[in-house]
Amino acid sequence: MIEHHDTASTTVTPAELPALNSFTRAALRWGGVMLPLIALGMLFASMYTAQMTLSGSFSVHLVLIAIVALANAILVGAMRCGQEVLARPLALLHAVATGASAAYALLSLPLSVAGVASLACHGRAFPLLASLAPLLALSATLAARRLHDQRARRSGGAPLPRAWPAVLLALALIGALELPSAITRVGMRMAAGPAPATSASGIRLLRYLGIERIILRRCYSEHRESADLAAIVLGMNGATSMEDARAIYYRLTGTPFSAMPHPVGSAWLPWKIYDRERHSAVVGRVAKLRLSASRIDGTIDARAALGSLEWTMLFHNDADHVSEARARIIVPAGAVVTRVTLWDDGGEHTLPAAGGATAREAEFAEPDVRRAPVMVSTAGRDRILLNLPNVPGEGELTVRIAMSVPLVLNEPALGYLQLPSFSEHNFAIAPALRHAVTVQSDSALRGAPGMREEAGDPLAFALRGEFAEPLPGMGAAIIGALRTPAETHAWSPDPSTPGGAIVQVIGQQAARIPRRVALVIDGSAALAAQREQLARAATSFPGNVELGVIVAGAQAPQVFLHDTSDSLASVRHLQDIAFEGGHDNSAALLMAWEWAAASSDGAVVWIHGPQPLMPGSADALLQHYRQRPTQVRMYGLEAATGPNVLWEKMDGVAALASVPRIASLHDDLVRLLTGWRPAAQQVVVERGRASAAQPAREQASAHLALLWAGERAAPLREHGAQATPAQAEELQGLDELLTDTWSAPPPALKTQAEKAQEAQEMAPSGEDGAISVGASWLMLAIALAVLGWRLRFHRRTPYPASPE
Repeated sequence: MIEHHDTASTTVTPAELPALNSFTRAALRWGGVMLPLIALGMLFASMYTAQMTLSGSFSVHLVLIAIVALANAILVGAMRCGQEVLARPLALLHAVATGASAAYALLSLPLSVAGVASLACHGRAFPLLASLAPLLALSATLAARRLHDQRARRSGGAPLPRAWPAVLLALALIGALELPSAITRVGMRMAAGPAPATSASGIRLLRYLGIERIILRRCYSEHRESADLAAIVLGMNGATSMEDARAIYYRLTGTPFSAMPHPVGSAWLPWKIYDRERHSAVVGRVAKLRLSASRIDGTIDARAALGSLEWTMLFHNDADHVSEARARIIVPAGAVVTRVTLWDDGGEHTLPAAGGATAREAEFAEPDVRRAPVMVSTAGRDRILLNLPNVPGEGELTVRIAMSVPLVLNEPALGYLQLPSFSEHNFAIAPALRHAVTVQSDSALRGAPGMREEAGDPLAFALRGEFAEPLPGMGAAIIGALRTPAETHAWSPDPSTPGGAIVQVIGQQAARIPRRVALVIDGSAALAAQREQLARAATSFPGNVELGVIVAGAQAPQVFLHDTSDSLASVRHLQDIAFEGGHDNSAALLMAWEWAAASSDGAVVWIHGPQPLMPGSADALLQHYRQRPTQVRMYGLEAATGPNVLWEKMDGVAALASVPRIASLHDDLVRLLTGWRPAAQQVVVERGRASAAQPAREQASAHLALLWAGERAAPLREHGAQATPAQAEELQGLDELLTDTWSAPPPALKTQAEKAQEAQEMAPSGEDGAISVGASWLMLAIALAVLGWRLRFHRRTPYPASPE
C-alpha cells in the first residue's frame, strides 16, 4: 500500500550579506575615488600654473577620469547600502570606467619605469607615486568590481557586464585623440635630430600627418604646451626646444613663425601671453600691441635725384602691462636713417641711428633703466630694425623715422622712389588701416595707383594718397619724378670742412657686364605663386653671358646651364621646381659664388623669400667675399618679404646690392638681366668731397651730404674693434654729421575712432573757445557768493504760508 505524503514547498531565503568592513571601504574609496579626484585637481593646477591651453582631446580625458571617480563612488555606495543590483545605465557606466582605468594604466607604464629610475638615481619618490596612480586606480576599480560580482552571486543578483569591450573602446578613443599629437611630437624630435636623413624623414612625417598648431605653439613658448597626454608621456625626455620648433615650422611650411598670429593662452588666463623675445632681434608677435595710425611725408629734389622721407607711426598697447614693439623695415635702396624721434609721457626724445648688429647687441645688454627709449639699427642692406622697449600699458606713443633717400635712376629722365614698408612686425596692423602719404616736389610727379595729384605747399607739385600695408610678395608703392637729363651736377656744403662741399655727378657709362651669372632660386613654398613669372623670364635671359640656374631646395644644389638656342628647356626646368617647405639658401649661394668666380667677372642673382634660419654656409661665403671682394657681385631680389638672417649676416659687404621692386617679379628680373646685354648703358651716381667753390644754381639740400656720410660710414662700422685710430676718428665725425637733431612738434596722428568722433562733433579751438583756469575759479566764486546771498535772504524773509 502506497502512502502519499503531502510535502510543503520551502522557499530558500538568502542569508544577509555582511557589510563591507571599514578597511575595504576605505581602500576602495581612496584608490577608486580619491585618487582620480586628486589627479583631476593636479591636472587643473598644472594647467593653471603652466598656462597650458585646454585642448578638445584633453577635455575628453578629464571627463573619463571624472567618470572613473563617479562610477566607483556609486558602486561603493551601493554595496554599503546593500543594493546588489545596479541599474543598467550605472552598470554600463562602471564598465566604461573600468576601460578608462585600464587604458590609462597601460599608457602610464613608461612613466612608471621613469619614476623607478628617478627614485633609484635621485631619490625622488614623487614621480614614481604620480606614475603609479593610474595602476592603483585600476586595482581599486577591479577589486570593487570583483567584490560586487561575488556579493551578487551569493544574493542571486546579476553581475556587472563584461569590461573588455569597454577597455577596447576606451583604448580606441584615447588612441584616436592622442595619435595625431603623438605623431607630431615624434616627428618634431626626428626633424630636430642631427642626422640629415632622420631630419628629412621627420619633416616628411610632419608634412603628411603633423598638426601645425602644436608646432606653432611651441615656437612661441619654451613651456606652454597644449594639454594632451602625448605632451606628458613624450615630454619626460625633454621636449623639442623653441629654436628647433621655429626652424621646423619654417622647413615645414616655408613661412616664418613670426608671420603667424600669437597662439592664445589658456581659457582661464587669456591675458597670460608673455613676450619672450624682449631685448632681442627676434621679432615674433605680441598679442595686444597694434599700429593704430601711420603717415609718410616726403620731399623730392628731382634735379639732384634725391629726397627725404619721414615715417610717423602711432602705437597703441591694449594690454595692462608694458610691451615692446619690434619691426624690420624695408627702406628705399641706398637710404640713410638720419634721425629717430619719440614722443611719450616723458616728452620728446631725439636719437641717431644706432649702427649695426654690434651696437644693437650692446644696447640689448644694458639694463632696462639705461636703455634708450627707441632704437633703430641696420639689419642688412636696405633694412633697419625698429625697437621700442617701453610701450606703456593701455597707452600709446608716437615715433618718427627720418631718412635721406636717393632716387633709383634706370634712365636719366626719370627717377623712382619706393616707399618704406614692413618686412616683419610683432604688432597687429588692422586691415582697415591705411598709410597716409604726402610727397612734394618742384618737378612733376607720377603717382602709384590710388594717389592724386594736387598743388603742393610750399613746393609746386604734390601727390597724396592712402595705402594699405603691402602683402608678402608685393612691393610698396612707387613714386616717379620727372627730371631733366642735362642736370648732372649737384652739391651741398660739407659741415665738417669749412668752405668744403659734397659733390654729386650723374653720368652714363657702359654697363659692367659679367661673364658668368648664377641665378639662384629659392625653392621654398613662398615662391610657388611666382613660378610662371620665373618661367616667362627665361625667354629673356641674355645670350652674351654664360648663365646657370641653381635651385636651393631639398636636394643638393646643381648647376643647370641655360642654352640660348633652346630657351624652352630653361622654361621647363623652372616650371618643374617643387616649391615646398622652407630651405636654407646659403649652400646654394656658396656653390653659385664658386661657379661664378671661375670666370674673371661673375655675378649672383638671388631670387628669394624669407630666410629666418641661421645659415649653415654663411661663414664660408663671407670668407670668399673678404678674400676676393670684387670678383663676384650679388644682387638680392626679394620675391616675398620676411626676415632674412643671411642678408643681415652679410651686412657691410660692398659687393651686395638689393634690386628695387618697382614692378612685378618678372619685370624686375628682366630689367636687371637686360642691363647686361651688349652695348648696354647704365646710370652712375658718384658722390665725393671737393674743396673748390661750386655754382650756386647747382646747390642741393643737406640730404646730399647725409647720403654721402651714410655711404662712407657703412664700411667703416664693419671694422668694429679692428678699426685703426684714423678710421675710428673718421667714423665719429661721420656719425656727428648724421646726427641731425632738428626738433619737430609731435605729429597730430588720429586713430580711426578719433576721426569718426571728430566728424560728429567739432571741438572749440583757439582763444575764443578756451577758458583759462583763473577765469574758471572766478566764475565759481561768483556763483557761490550769489547762492549764499539767496540762502540768507530766504532765512530772513520766508515764503508766505499757502492758503488752506
